[in-house]
Amino acid sequence: MPRTRVSFEMRQKARSLRLHGTKAESLLWYELRELRAHDLKFRRQAPIGPYIVDFLCPSVRLIVEVDGDLHETENGKRHDANRDAYLKSLGYTILRMDEPDVMNSAWHVAQAVKEKAEYLVGDPSRPLRGHPPLKGEGDVGAADGVNP
Repeated sequence: MPRTRVSFEMRQKARSLRLHGTKAESLLWYELRELRAHDLKFRRQAPIGPYIVDFLCPSVRLIVEVDGDLHETENGKRHDANRDAYLKSLGYTILRMDEPDVMNSAWHVAQAVKEKAEYLVGDPSRPLRGHPPLKGEGDVGAADGVNP
């Protein structure tokens, strides 16, 4: 996957956003940090090219966005579509969560994120770097029924 360069200004803006996040982002961040026990490490307000994403799990290239009311406007929808197309072109999967859902149960939202990440890990077309072979992967002669 191509790496994107991030400007000093974008890193500063991301740092500021981490300090002044929304209540929903804070609630979800608390829950996402708990997923480290499942080998899922997230970064918050992570810059990627010209954008800053709410949460990023780099190992599975999963982006989690918490969408508030601004995302429901025509301008918001257009901006999100352009942004998503750019991020998908870099190989990321985007998972959008509604802000009210996060506010009502951040734990349940984090579990949905965990399930999506586990799905991506289990998808042979998206292996983790350095993962052990998946079932059937690397078996010499497995395709033709010959035992190694």
